[in-house]
Amino acid sequence: MSRLRWIATAGLAAIAMGGVASSASAMESGTFQNRLNGATIGLPLGAAPPPGLYTGLETSYLVITSGSSTTGASTGNQCAAIPGKGCAVLPAVAQAVPLLWVPGWNFLGASYSASVVEAFYVFTACGGATSINGGCGGAAPISGGGFVYTNTYFQPIALSWNLGGGWFASAGFAFTAPTGTRQTGTPNPDYWTLEPSVAVSYLGNNWLVSANFFYDFNTKSQGVCCAVNNTITSGNALYGDLTALYKIGKWSIGPVGYFEVQTTNDTGTCTPVPGVNLCGRYQTAAVGGLIGYDFGPVDLQVWLTDQFVGRDSPAGGGIVIWSRLGFRLWGPETPKPLVAKN
Repeated sequence: MSRLRWIATAGLAAIAMGGVASSASAMESGTFQNRLNGATIGLPLGAAPPPGLYTGLETSYLVITSGSSTTGASTGNQCAAIPGKGCAVLPAVAQAVPLLWVPGWNFLGASYSASVVEAFYVFTACGGATSINGGCGGAAPISGGGFVYTNTYFQPIALSWNLGGGWFASAGFAFTAPTGTRQTGTPNPDYWTLEPSVAVSYLGNNWLVSANFFYDFNTKSQGVCCAVNNTITSGNALYGDLTALYKIGKWSIGPVGYFEVQTTNDTGTCTPVPGVNLCGRYQTAAVGGLIGYDFGPVDLQVWLTDQFVGRDSPAGGGIVIWSRLGFRLWGPETPKPLVAKN
């Protein structure tokens, strides 16, 4: 894959999945508002792609979660387990579709882009908790569920600077609006999340190395719909997705990881209840590996992450498998060379 091709994979920069499930939300374990950990792994967000319209599909498969604070990486106030079902706070599968527009405009010496992401999943409410596997159990009968659209993620501005020597840097601003499905038990909150971001990427010598950072501010809930603990305002949180890939022909492979840290306290009344009110400042971190293949018009990436740090987080620790398909819907026609006629 050429450097240009690798830059083009950043066309899925919209896959920030800001509206998908957060595996750590200190005050609302059932809330599907904040960033899904590791969702931008594999994307050199520091580098804007060539002008065009990009889309794709990203899917996360939750494989394992621990059901108590004494298992694996879990510490602090963790998610409670439904007997025989494990930790019941996330869906088994979450998917997101981005749309990224790169018009070819330059501003402050940078390439401008804008994006929007809509995510969706199917959930089952088990006695007030969301099942990770679509089933419940005798002690927690099905109380609701269905197909759910998450709150929509918008990034009206992202600016990418070419620093030379294969190095790129970007800065952007995004927000998640309370536009998702509204029904009893649906973990779609009625508040907004504001998110500035920065990224640094290196694309050269067959390497793709990127560090993508995001900082979330959550507004106060109106207390009307739909997540548990909607009287609590979540503290601010820092997220980081890290990638180092090496290209071998059409293949790319390398280590990946992510971290997230809540940096300020929640506000409002919160009594710690595992799996419902987590209240503390959550911390998570995971490492894994990614393999990708360039099919030409379509790029495919598959990666796995294993959480080794988990404090005051709903999932408490586990393995997630991801997949991403990305392609360009439209791009400007390449100008034809002028041919002089005799």
